[in-house]
Amino acid sequence: MCRHLAYLGEPVSLRQIVVEPAHGLYEQSWRPRAQRHGTVNADGFGVGWYADGDPHPARYRRAIPIWADPSFADVARVTRTRALLAAVRSATPGGSQAADAAAPYTEGPRLFSHNGRLDA
Repeated sequence: MCRHLAYLGEPVSLRQIVVEPAHGLYEQSWRPRAQRHGTVNADGFGVGWYADGDPHPARYRRAIPIWADPSFADVARVTRTRALLAAVRSATPGGSQAADAAAPYTEGPRLFSHNGRLDA
């Protein structure tokens, strides 16, 4: 089961929303309280956000656990946004292990996320 987080509000750093909250998405990825499948969310992660004045989202996605990516700590500390979507991944058996399989996804100016597999 993947875990998803959405935020819409006053400008904050990615770190304030994704990493710092008690039992936030970062902590849930390695210490879930309720998870029906898998044990941790170690199959990748992604964060997407909108910069002020830009209608197209930026994304940072990796095929490694969020806690294993030292670059994300820097990105999360300095990036501020009013709108973000983030996910930590526990891959569907047989699914891709590549970074492009990690949510969030984009379609033009839209940023979206889902749980499970979508067949083409």
